[in-house]
Amino acid sequence: MFSAFWAFQIIIAKLGFIAGAKVLPFQIVLVLSAIATLAVLLLPKSGPDLGQLFKHRPSLFWKLFLANSIQSGLGTSLSIIGIALTAAINAGFLVKLATVTTILFAWIILKEKLSGLKIAVVFIMLFGAYLLTTKGQSFLPRVGDLFILGACFCWSLGNVMVRKFMTTQAVSADVITMQKPVASLPVFLALIGISVFSPGLLGDLSTVLECCSFTPSFIPYAIGSGICLALAWIYLYRTLNIATASYMTLMSMATPIIVSVLAMVILDEKLVLIQIAGAGLIILAGVVIYLSDIAYA
Repeated sequence: MFSAFWAFQIIIAKLGFIAGAKVLPFQIVLVLSAIATLAVLLLPKSGPDLGQLFKHRPSLFWKLFLANSIQSGLGTSLSIIGIALTAAINAGFLVKLATVTTILFAWIILKEKLSGLKIAVVFIMLFGAYLLTTKGQSFLPRVGDLFILGACFCWSLGNVMVRKFMTTQAVSADVITMQKPVASLPVFLALIGISVFSPGLLGDLSTVLECCSFTPSFIPYAIGSGICLALAWIYLYRTLNIATASYMTLMSMATPIIVSVLAMVILDEKLVLIQIAGAGLIILAGVVIYLSDIAYA
């Protein structure tokens, strides 16, 4: 379900940018929508637990806050900026490098096993994602590519940090999820403040991060994208609570297949034979995951 909601979030966001959305206004509406969604779904049950975590275990609260700020704040911001500055063909492949960075962080921080099977699955999935998103063609790096690579670093580091805290201290996955959009606010507010009061600091990014013009045409897409993002967060941390960080990032590789299908149906995009082969490799690697002990090793 995490892969499905992430795919819907990507497609809806793409439709929003086609409708003329700017990065920061889109993110503002997206984050507010995510907060509202989590408040409806999780607040009645997990709200008191979040308050207890803040009151009685402040050290853990702020550790999780930092991890969520890195993952959902910096990661989301960098990825959206990157998508705005690079071609979709580049972005589609580069975000999959989070698979590699997560497994490396999990190996270093969580001491997860770096088996030969896990390494093989990583390369199969990356090659499949490469064929699916680039049609087997090479691409030239752009400025936006660096932002997406930075987002991969932030996503991986944040998720591995959360996994470490969840394995060493008792804390509900839904409590962590509720904290996530709030923890991302400092990053968004900092970007908005710089954009409004000191746009010169952004240099060539001042146009991309222009704030804050809201047009009715993109708001429904931002709301829908925020709802899907909130649901993806819920399933992300519920899965991390029972499986390894490596497993979570490997299984998210189903996302490009779902995105491709949705793009064909909604955006009238087409798949060529080499892309179908890439999708097949990703599915094959997913089957290997389910038939092995990677999820818990």
